[in-house]
Amino acid sequence: MEENTRYKLEHAGDRFVETVEEFLGWLKNSTKGISLTYRIHCLEKDRTKSYARIGQRTVSLRRRHPHNELFSDEDLSQLFVEFDKADAELSQAKQEREARLYPRSEASAQPA
Repeated sequence: MEENTRYKLEHAGDRFVETVEEFLGWLKNSTKGISLTYRIHCLEKDRTKSYARIGQRTVSLRRRHPHNELFSDEDLSQLFVEFDKADAELSQAKQEREARLYPRSEASAQPA
């Protein structure tokens, strides 16, 4: 019995170190998963911003070169119709807001 107790006492530090190493390994994997998830969300936001910039560029090109082959696509034409409708509503809403906020301003009387 003394040998068993002596062995346990001599190797208690080893067990403690093994437990700490296991915990640190788990913690490292856990934080790596969290940072990876955060990175994925950042990349998705970057991708969405890229889509928006591509769309803005396409709209500006359509205004300059409306007869380009790219703009004869039926699906893209439908998207442009939706965009034009939303853009017109947005402009109207902005004018209405300006007129309500600044009723005596000359800028609210001019189309945006």
